[in-house]
Amino acid sequence: MAKNITLVLFQSGCRSRMEGGTLVKDGNVGERKAGSEEIKCPPPPALCSPKAAPLEDTLRKRLTKTALALCLVVCLAPAALAQDLFLINAQIVDPAAQEVRQGNLLIRDGVIAGEPDQAPADFSGETVDLEGKWILPGLNDLHTHSFGNQGPGNTFDMVGTAVVARRLLYAGVTGFLDLFGFEEGLYAVREQQRAGELGGADLFASLSCLTATEGHCTEYGFPTRVMDSPEDARRVVADLAQKRPDVVKIVYSPTGRMPSIDKATLAAAVATASEHGLKTVIHINTWQDVRDAVEVGASAVTHVPLDSIPDDVAPLMAERGVASIPTLAVQTELADFLYDPEVLDNPLARALTTEALLGAYRTDDIVQRFADSRERLEQRTAVILASVKAMADAGVTILTGTDAGNWGTIQGYSVHRELVKLVAAGLTPWQALAASTTEAGAFLGRSFGVRPGDEANLVILDASPLNDIRNTQRIALVIHHGKVVDRDGLLTPGGSQ
Repeated sequence: MAKNITLVLFQSGCRSRMEGGTLVKDGNVGERKAGSEEIKCPPPPALCSPKAAPLEDTLRKRLTKTALALCLVVCLAPAALAQDLFLINAQIVDPAAQEVRQGNLLIRDGVIAGEPDQAPADFSGETVDLEGKWILPGLNDLHTHSFGNQGPGNTFDMVGTAVVARRLLYAGVTGFLDLFGFEEGLYAVREQQRAGELGGADLFASLSCLTATEGHCTEYGFPTRVMDSPEDARRVVADLAQKRPDVVKIVYSPTGRMPSIDKATLAAAVATASEHGLKTVIHINTWQDVRDAVEVGASAVTHVPLDSIPDDVAPLMAERGVASIPTLAVQTELADFLYDPEVLDNPLARALTTEALLGAYRTDDIVQRFADSRERLEQRTAVILASVKAMADAGVTILTGTDAGNWGTIQGYSVHRELVKLVAAGLTPWQALAASTTEAGAFLGRSFGVRPGDEANLVILDASPLNDIRNTQRIALVIHHGKVVDRDGLLTPGGSQ
């Protein structure tokens, strides 16, 4: 939530409007002392119960300018937390239909309930006037490692999944798929979130990474699940399935530098996952790896091989319905971090990690180390982007995934950079937006969008992402599960969602 909020109560509920990037409540309930940061949020009689009075008294004394947005979610506690939303006068960006329509969205119980011209007679929630704003479904990162960030020179920003989830939500990323970390920790965070005990962007997780003995994922110092035969695969996947991972992540790279499972073991793992109703995401290195993954029935492959895509691969993927999570951020963004100062000077990047991590890409040692690498990195990028364009042109579903947690990425910010990269590859802004919203939801078995029945996870932008895909970074508001998010609070230790 933005700063400088004035609260107002109508008999039928609350009404707000956007002014210069700030959500403003019309009326005279809120009060600010001249020359002071003190804010008073008297409890509206119609909404605040007597039990809320002590909390309100405390807020009168302690609420500061940087926490004004909390008036929405605390000064009106507890009843306002359950209130519904009526978003009016917005430009509604619908990636599924590839259309923009001016209108309203009614949100009830965390779901888009309709697009009425006027609020229903029984509506008692909050009306938000979004004149001049653009409503987009919340973004998603379908390949991340949510322990935090790392950069050159052993520079780390290791804040853990719960904090990363809050940072992602600040960035307008309402959901993320962790494709390998500490299994028990990921399981615990996911269960706490789903029980309503933790906030932040919604965590989906593979929980583990299925790989060969001493294969990729075993080198990080914490347990993963290994399998070396079809029999192992059936046993390992069946055991993992008891924890209901959101997908099954499998490493398959027979010609790589580390040991790998063979195709028969891959086939057994994919088949067993399918028997349990679980999709599979296959980490690949070569185009032959992609062919093999497609042939055994995988749901998606992640990463893009570094050589040009063969003519047969993209049509084969499209025919079998195998999606691509290309992870352009991790594979191409290092050059931008090194050679384009604007990328790391971006305010969103600076909000989402530490100055130490950003500075690690600008040390004398790193500048010298990569001084002669620019042409090589740009040539590699061109090949990768051409492969993604070929897949998209063939009808392959493209999904945004950043592989954040590695060099050349920043949790949350890199989703926006992934969109920039997709457009640079030749996808339309509509295709890029769908990759991170409606298509991502379909892959996860969820309904992400801006139509009645879709989950009310939305990003409100100050400018059209169709005119410039970088406008996804111009975030005015985030709505998560039907509630307006206190964005500043997400970056404050102990702050609210």
